[in-house]
Amino acid sequence: MPPPLPTRYRLEVRLGRDEDVEEWFATDLELNRPVLIRVLGPEAPSERREAFLDSVRQASRVSHTHVAAVFTAARTGSFAYAVTEWTGGITLADRIEADHIPPIAEFLSNTSGLADGLAALHDEGVVHGAVDPGAILYPGAHPSKLAGFGRQARTDTPQDDVRALGSALETALTGRSAGILAPSQVIDALPPAVDDALRLSQDAKVSARQLADLVRSIPYSPPLRAASRWSWRWLIPAAVLALAAVGFVWLGNLLDADPSSPVLAPAIPSPTVAMPVTTTSVPATTTTPPSTTLPEPVVVVKAEAFDPLGDGREYSGRVGYLTDGDPSTFWRTEQYYDPLPLLKDGVGLAFEVSGSPDLIELIGLSAGTTFRVMWADSLLGIRDGGWETITEERSGAANMRIPLPDRRDGVWLLWLIDLPPEDDVYLARLAEVDFLH
Repeated sequence: MPPPLPTRYRLEVRLGRDEDVEEWFATDLELNRPVLIRVLGPEAPSERREAFLDSVRQASRVSHTHVAAVFTAARTGSFAYAVTEWTGGITLADRIEADHIPPIAEFLSNTSGLADGLAALHDEGVVHGAVDPGAILYPGAHPSKLAGFGRQARTDTPQDDVRALGSALETALTGRSAGILAPSQVIDALPPAVDDALRLSQDAKVSARQLADLVRSIPYSPPLRAASRWSWRWLIPAAVLALAAVGFVWLGNLLDADPSSPVLAPAIPSPTVAMPVTTTSVPATTTTPPSTTLPEPVVVVKAEAFDPLGDGREYSGRVGYLTDGDPSTFWRTEQYYDPLPLLKDGVGLAFEVSGSPDLIELIGLSAGTTFRVMWADSLLGIRDGGWETITEERSGAANMRIPLPDRRDGVWLLWLIDLPPEDDVYLARLAEVDFLH
C-alpha cells in the first residue's frame, strides 16, 4: 500500500526494498523533478524510525558531488520518509550482479570521488555505518554517489566506513569478496597501485581523505590500440610478390607483341608443312555468361544500447556480444523490480546498418519478451522520435527470423516494451543479432 505522503509528491513506481526501507520513484510536483523516496512504515519500532530520520538529517548537512543530496526527511502519521535526489536507481550491487566491470578511468575517478564524499561526511561528524555496494549509486553516465542513508547501522566509526568502502570497490573490480584476488590480477591494465590503495583502506591504515588522495595520484593512461603497420619482415615476401607480378605483366605484354621479337624468337618452333584439314561449318551460337554479381553485403556499422527514458546506458559494455558471432555470450537488460510498462515505454538496441537487409535474426532472446522492430534514416532521427514501426512481436523459445521491408542503410531499433519475469525481477537476454541479405 502506498504511504500517505504530502500531496506535493506523486508516487510513480515502487522500486522494492533496501533492507527494511521501502523505495519509490516519485515526482516532486512543486519543482517538477524526479526524486527517490525512502519510507519506513508502521511495522518498524518507533526507535528505529527516529534513528532513520536522525541518520538522514545528519547526511543532509553535506553537499558533495559524490554524496546523494537529501531534500527532506519527516514523519507522516506512523510513517517516516526521506526524499533524496534521483540518479536512475542503478547501484554498484546491480553492476556487480551483471558482471559489469567499470572502465578503469571511470572507476578511478569515481573511487577518489566516493572516498572524498565519505571524507566530507566524516568532516561533519557523520558516520554512514552501512556502506556496501547497495549503498553506492553507480549510474555510469554520471558521478557515483554514496547513498542508503537511514539504513540500520552495522558499524559506528569512520575507520569502519573506510574499510567497507574499500571492500565494496574491490568486489566491483573482481566480482568476488574482498581479499580473495588482487584486482590487478583480474584486470590486466589496472595499475597495481590500486591494489595497494584498497588494501590500505581495508586495513584501516588510511582515512577517507587519504584514500581519495592516494587513488587520485595513481597515474593511468588508457592503453593505445595498436596501429596497423608493416614490419620489415613482412616487406620481404611482399617485395617478392610484387616482383613476380611485374614479371607476369612484362611476359604478358611480350606475348601480345610481334612473334618476330628477338626475345620470343628462340621459343617459336621451326616452320612445318601444313597438313590439309577438313572443316565443317557450324552455325555460331551466342551464349550469355551467367551473372557474377554478388549480393550487396549488409554490415552493422555500429551498435549501442538505447535507453532515452533511463540513464542512457542499459549495459552498454555488453552490446558488442550481440555481433561477435558467439551465441554463448549475451547482452541483457538491467533488472527491473516491476513490469517494464509500469516504469517506462521501453528500452532498446540501435543498430546502424550499411546495406539493405532482408531479414533480422534474433538468437537467444528470452522467451516472453515483447518487442518492436523500428527503423529511421539516422540515429538522430531515432533520438528525435522519428522512427517507423515495422512489426511488433513476442518471442518464443526458438530463435526468430523477421522479414524486413526494403530500407537502405539507416538505423534499426530493437525496442523492448515488456520483459519476462525471472525470479523476483524482470529482465531479458539476447545472444546475437544478425542482419541477413
